[in-house]
Amino acid sequence: MHDLIYGVGALAGWIAFTYKLNHLRQDWTNSALRAMVAAFGFSAVAFTLTVGPVYQPIDAALGVPNLAKLFIHSFMVLFSVCVLQLLAFWQYPAPQARHRARVYWAVGLVVVATMSALIAVAPIHDRSTIHFWKTHAGETLLFWYLVMFLVALSAGLLAIAYRSWHFAGLTARMPWMRRGLRLTALGAVLSFGYCACRGGYLILISADVRVEPLVDIAQPFASLGQIVFFAGLTMPGWGPKTRVDQLSAYRALEPLWSALHDAFPGIALHSAAEGDSAAVGDVNYRLYRRMVEIWDGYLALRPYLPAPAASSGPDEPAASDDAARSIIEGLRNRQEGYEPAVVPPTRPPSVRDSELEWLVDVSRSFARLKARDLDHA
Repeated sequence: MHDLIYGVGALAGWIAFTYKLNHLRQDWTNSALRAMVAAFGFSAVAFTLTVGPVYQPIDAALGVPNLAKLFIHSFMVLFSVCVLQLLAFWQYPAPQARHRARVYWAVGLVVVATMSALIAVAPIHDRSTIHFWKTHAGETLLFWYLVMFLVALSAGLLAIAYRSWHFAGLTARMPWMRRGLRLTALGAVLSFGYCACRGGYLILISADVRVEPLVDIAQPFASLGQIVFFAGLTMPGWGPKTRVDQLSAYRALEPLWSALHDAFPGIALHSAAEGDSAAVGDVNYRLYRRMVEIWDGYLALRPYLPAPAASSGPDEPAASDDAARSIIEGLRNRQEGYEPAVVPPTRPPSVRDSELEWLVDVSRSFARLKARDLDHA
C-alpha cells in the first residue's frame, strides 16, 4: 500500500511537470512559470524516491544506507520554497518578488544544510530500511532531523495555503485562476495533514509513547494533497481561452490600456520603476492585470466623459464604437482642461461573462477611430 500511495503521487507529479514544461519551452523568461516547473520537478522526484523499488536500489548504489531519505525530505522542503517563490511572482512587482525569492531560498538551503549535517552524523547508516520513521524516529539526532523537516515543510504549506486563499480574493475577474488558487490552498491544507500526523507521532515518541498507525495515516494526506496541489496550480490553464487566445487579447487591449495609462499613470498595479511587468506571473495574470487597469482608468475618466456615457456604468456597456468615441472625447476633454463633471464613484461588477470580449472590441474600435482622427488631422 505504501508504494501504491506514493506511486500515484509520483505519477501525478510527473504529469504536471511535463504539462507545464511544455509551456515553459514557449515562455522561458517567465520567472513564475520556472518556479512552478521546478516545484513540480522537486515533488515528482521526492515521491518517486519514496517508492520502495526505487528507494532501495538508489541506497545500494550510493553505498550509504538511508541517505536517499535526505534527498526525499530536502526536495519536499525545496518544493515548498518554489511554490512560495511562484506566489511571490504572482503577487508582487518583479524586484520585490525576486527579493522574497532570495529570502525563501536562503532559509530553505539553511534548513537543508542543517538536515544534511544531522543525518550525516546519525548512527543509521549500517542498514537500509523502508520503515524509516518507525525505526529511527526515536533516536536523538534523527528525532531533531525529522522535527526540522516537519517544521520547515509545515511553515511552507501553511504560508502557501494562506497566500493562495488571500490572492484568490483579488482575482475576481479570472474565475479559473480564482478556482485554481483556492484548490491550491486546499492542497496545501491536505498536505499539512501529513505533517500533523507525523508531528503527532514525534510528540508521542518524545513522551515514550509509540502510536505507529499515525505514520501510515499520514501517507494518503501526502499523496492526495500533492494531487490537489498540482490540479490547483495548473487550473488557470484549463480555462476556455487558450494561451494563443490570451496573448491575442492581451495585445489587442494595448491601445486602450496605453491611452488610459498615459492619462492616469496611477492605475498601474506595478510601476515601470518597480521592474518588468512581463516577469510577473504568466499570461493569465498579465491579462487580468491589464483588464483591471483599464477599468480603473475608465472610472478615473468618467468625470470627463460625455453626459450619456458618464451616467452609464461598465455593467451597462454601450456598443464598442460608441464606448470608444466616448473615451476618445473624454481624454480630449481632460487634455484640454475641461471642468470635470461630478460623478458618483462606483465600481464595475466583479464578473461578467463577456467582459474580456467587450473590452477587446472597445480597444480595437478605439485604435481604429484614433487612426482615422489622425488621418483627418
